[in-house]
Amino acid sequence: MKKRILSMLTAIVVSASLLVGCGGASQSTSSGSKKSESSSGDTSSGDTIKFLVYACITGNNSESGRQVTMAAETAEWYINEKLGGFTSLDGRKIELVVVDSTSDAATASLPFERELSSEKYSVAIGNSTSSIALTMLPIAEKYEIPMVTGAAANKAVSEQGSNFSFQPAATSSSFIPTQLDFLDEYAGLLGKSIKDLKIGLVYANDAWGTDNANNTREQAKDRGLNLVVDESYEVNAFTDAAPLVTKMKNAGVDVLLPSSYPNDLKLLFTSMKSLQFSPLVVGGGSAMTWPSLSKDLGDDVNGITSVDSWVWNQKGAVENEKWMEMNAHYEETNGEFIPGQAGPTIYSIMLAYEAIENIGSTEPVAIRDELRKMNADNSEWFSVLNGYGDFDDKTGLNTDSRAAIMQWQDGKPTCVFPEEYATGTLLDPETMQPFK
Repeated sequence: MKKRILSMLTAIVVSASLLVGCGGASQSTSSGSKKSESSSGDTSSGDTIKFLVYACITGNNSESGRQVTMAAETAEWYINEKLGGFTSLDGRKIELVVVDSTSDAATASLPFERELSSEKYSVAIGNSTSSIALTMLPIAEKYEIPMVTGAAANKAVSEQGSNFSFQPAATSSSFIPTQLDFLDEYAGLLGKSIKDLKIGLVYANDAWGTDNANNTREQAKDRGLNLVVDESYEVNAFTDAAPLVTKMKNAGVDVLLPSSYPNDLKLLFTSMKSLQFSPLVVGGGSAMTWPSLSKDLGDDVNGITSVDSWVWNQKGAVENEKWMEMNAHYEETNGEFIPGQAGPTIYSIMLAYEAIENIGSTEPVAIRDELRKMNADNSEWFSVLNGYGDFDDKTGLNTDSRAAIMQWQDGKPTCVFPEEYATGTLLDPETMQPFK
């Protein structure tokens, strides 16, 4: 692999530190791109075939960008060093150029369009933050480039009817039924009825958090559940969780369903510990499944559960030998498991790689057409994520991608629900032993 220069990433969320170095994906910032020395602006010739990886490198969601960057490095290593590049194109190498969207959806479309107007890419990967992915859709249409959205979980991304977007990860519309089905089973193990539990809903007021909350509210009502607290907060202005935690404690909340980012969770859990408030926590994904949570909470993380579109040891992953080779490399290189933003990013890259291999072409429209044909029967990567469907012809949504539940055990998530995806056993969070 040709040597590349990585720029330092800043604004790291919580206690996460960014790994940088040579030999990985190229790095770009919102003010300009840093390309490898051999980069070509033409996808039909030259040494490399370029994918644009659009991620929140700076801002309040930079932990997502950290994960996406490491995922891109892993995928680039695997494709170039283990698969020999694109064999259908005489072994040409892939170049994954990471571009900073920032974390601000109001301005995130600008660097994306600037990059596409100045360089030629075959595929765009991301953005895993749904509110930013939504801003990318009309630009991907304008430049006719296929866009595979990584971990973006808001179904509104695919509901826009874009001709060039593909949303592989489970959406929040499947998160909530999985979350509540799990809560029902969990309550039974505790000898309770789910309808007897007092539920608190707390969420960031961005596209992802609001979508999660809307679905939770609707489905909790349909199931006759007792939602006693329903509160949002400003993503960039949440500095004191004590009033919110006090409200939940006074309401007697038994179960907390948070859809929050790393800094917000740190505030919530710190206040909960200070106020001696210990509800059952069933998170809404995102930071609830990230390595930063374990770094912040230490042993207190064990027993916490969350829904997500990705758990590093779900069956679809562990049953794919090639995937687990990437998993081993990621863990050895980065010192942590593949988390919820990184897994779907690698998956998205590998689907696009496979599409190009199938057709032997780097033309974006041809790649788009090939992605539309791919499904669990003809793709070796499709079943890595939970579900075994295909991409809907009209929306680009993965028709059968489903959410799973993980539980933190020994400082690492393990997939515990539903049974068809689980590789571990749910433990009693009070004792960290199997339920009797």
